[in-house]
Amino acid sequence: MSQSMNMANVKSSTLKSSTVKRLTVKQLAMKNSDMNGLSLIGSVLALFLVPLSAAGSTDIDSDPLWVENLSPLAGLVALPTMRSAEPASGWQVDVHTAIASHFVAQELDDESVFFDGETTRISLAAEYGFAPDWSARVTLPWVSQDGGFLDSTINSWHDFFGMSDGGRSQFPDDQFRYRYTGPEHAFDVVEEASGIGDVRAELNHVIHRDAGRVAAVAVGYKFGTGDEETLQGSGSGDVFAVLRFSGRHLSDLPLTWHGQLGYTYAGDAELIGPEQRNNLWFVGVGLDWRINERWSFLAQYDGHSAVMNSELDGTGEGGTAMLSLGTRWRMSSEWHLDLSFIEDIKVESAPDVTFQATLRWRPQD
Repeated sequence: MSQSMNMANVKSSTLKSSTVKRLTVKQLAMKNSDMNGLSLIGSVLALFLVPLSAAGSTDIDSDPLWVENLSPLAGLVALPTMRSAEPASGWQVDVHTAIASHFVAQELDDESVFFDGETTRISLAAEYGFAPDWSARVTLPWVSQDGGFLDSTINSWHDFFGMSDGGRSQFPDDQFRYRYTGPEHAFDVVEEASGIGDVRAELNHVIHRDAGRVAAVAVGYKFGTGDEETLQGSGSGDVFAVLRFSGRHLSDLPLTWHGQLGYTYAGDAELIGPEQRNNLWFVGVGLDWRINERWSFLAQYDGHSAVMNSELDGTGEGGTAMLSLGTRWRMSSEWHLDLSFIEDIKVESAPDVTFQATLRWRPQD
């Protein structure tokens, strides 16, 4: 462990001069980050609303990808995954597995961050439609924070395509350490752990429905059930509200669009400390292109505001942007399987890469 800590300190000092220059430019670019966030929200909503059709009906089996930011900090707060605006009619169940690989080494003035590890989150979500246009949903996650097994594969990928690895290959594979040092707060997590994460409950209601499109609102609460000291949870409760849309494309193309815009009030998380931001926004837009009866291609953008005040990319400064691509196999009318991956298109604001699988049960009436 001491060897890994020494290597982290050496690398941090080596990166310092180049990182300071890069972040100085970034500071100028992100000077008006709140206004940029509002512009992004407006752009995403415009992109989603234009293609909606006034004809046809919304596919009962069309869902966006299950996407969450599993970075060590953002993964602690309630930033709900995008879902179809069409609520469940009766029972439906999702089982979701995501494996995220982290590597960030940055330093600027009196701030530094070093994240090297993997997060695995397995979630069981059950939703029940208890009345027309009403449903309730509960999500139970199991979270593991450890060194993982993906480092060598990711290093080989970077080498093959001649891509920068951000210094990942200069450290031992599959090591674990999450460290942050700031002017008023610091943490250093070096112990691998796994356990129950923060349970979420959500109430959904359709507010508009016509041929080919649905709009719904949802409110929810994240309970502080996970162990905050080992990053299974935040140790506090979060409240969120979200507006969701689903609808067919304005043509004969077999496309279904999904979108969401939401707000979270995050309870104080001791690990994030006094620099935490309690008021957060999140936004997303996704596309389900049904290639044939059994297969779909899925593409999705998700973003959210930074969870803390910081000048470092690795803490999510300036907001997060993620691009997800995947495919859906309809094994039967009731069972669907999604396979996908997530890339941080705003580099270091989310895990380097996240691999996912979602099994969905959609019983037919």
